Amino acid sequence: MSRLDLDQVLAALDQHHQRATYSAVAGLLDQSPRLLMRTRPREQGNSWIVSKTTGKPTGYDDASIHPQLMANTAVLATPDELATWLRNRGCAT
Repeated sequence: MSRLDLDQVLAALDQHHQRATYSAVAGLLDQSPRLLMRTRPREQGNSWIVSKTTGKPTGYDDASIHPQLMANTAVLATPDELATWLRNRGCAT
């Protein structure tokens, strides 16, 4: 289980303009992908967690998506990829 919480993961993704899938983040945090963002507003800072199919956040209108969302073509797709990426940026996992 990760020592990070969702706020810390989102902050790192936002800082580095990096997308990660719902399943990667949920797996890292030992949560359900379907319930991961249920209490979060659909706003730019939360839009870095995306669908593995579309590469975009689910249910967001264009104004709620960060303008740099697609600048980085890479999407972290697994909990292991996300954990490694976070460690490489100095975030404890």
